[in-house]
Amino acid sequence: MTGKLSRRSFSTTLLGGALAAAHIRRAEAAPVTLKLGHATFEAHPFHDASLRFKKAVEEISGGQVKVQIFPARQLGDVKELMEGVQFGTVDMTVNSSSALATTVPAIDAFQLPGVTRSYPHFARLAASPEAKAILQKLEPHGMVGLGLYDGGRRHFLTVDKPVRSMADFHGLKTRVAPSRLFLDMWKAVGVNPTPMNYGEVYSALETGTLDAVEINLTSIEAEKYYEIAHNVTLTGHYFWPGLLLINKRRLEKLGAEQQKAIREAADRVVEPQVLTVKALDDRLVTSFKERGMTLVEPSEAFEQNFRSAVQPVVETYSKKDPAIAAFVAAADRLPSGA
Repeated sequence: MTGKLSRRSFSTTLLGGALAAAHIRRAEAAPVTLKLGHATFEAHPFHDASLRFKKAVEEISGGQVKVQIFPARQLGDVKELMEGVQFGTVDMTVNSSSALATTVPAIDAFQLPGVTRSYPHFARLAASPEAKAILQKLEPHGMVGLGLYDGGRRHFLTVDKPVRSMADFHGLKTRVAPSRLFLDMWKAVGVNPTPMNYGEVYSALETGTLDAVEINLTSIEAEKYYEIAHNVTLTGHYFWPGLLLINKRRLEKLGAEQQKAIREAADRVVEPQVLTVKALDDRLVTSFKERGMTLVEPSEAFEQNFRSAVQPVVETYSKKDPAIAAFVAAADRLPSGA
């Protein structure tokens, strides 16, 4: 009898295990829809990055992971989206890296002036172990950094007159994103840096609260700043990275194959997204000129003076965290050409 009971128990155990395994497979296979919010309008590269990620993850997962996109601050502005992902009220975002620097100071590496020298260089850096090591620092804060995209190289937009020399920067009330790095950098350049939320910039330029804004060409177009400010100095001082973030607990609750698809899709999007922004910038330069805007190509002397002004900031921040120093070293090591 003991033997029969043991066989029965063994069969029951096998059946229970099979049922449990089937339940796990069903749970992993259950489709999921993730809500992804960002703060920019649909003409902006962050929306393009979101669309590319959506397409890639839905293809790779065979529809097991779907993405619903909420552009134009529908789920909150930059800071609110970052906090939403951190605390789990928003699943995902493509958000400015500057919004995260107070949480993970090493993220400042991505926007040190002059470190990233071209769009192909940005794409290589975004895929580097040094960049991924910085993104991993987000995980103790409830977020997983899946990818590093680009919103466009930053330039200098003014309302009244174009900036043609370093002296022209002096005292200009200039919007910067709320970040210690940007305050330090732009004080070194000589402007009066004014931290301000992204959604407030248009009215501030319109009312004269601001004289200028350091901004990417795609945002000038998407936010229609060209209606008020007509002068762009093509300083190209740093890029505007967008981090693809997901709430850590939300990701970990998904099936293994779903998680794999999300990570693979995030990586797949980087290079084509970044190079698309380069092509868009080239078209916008032509378009802005055709609309009568003044676009200033800095002289070699101007560029050298600008680099000299901001280099102490790069050196200071490189000493703050070994991860920043490693990223700067990677930038020096990786080719910057096409």
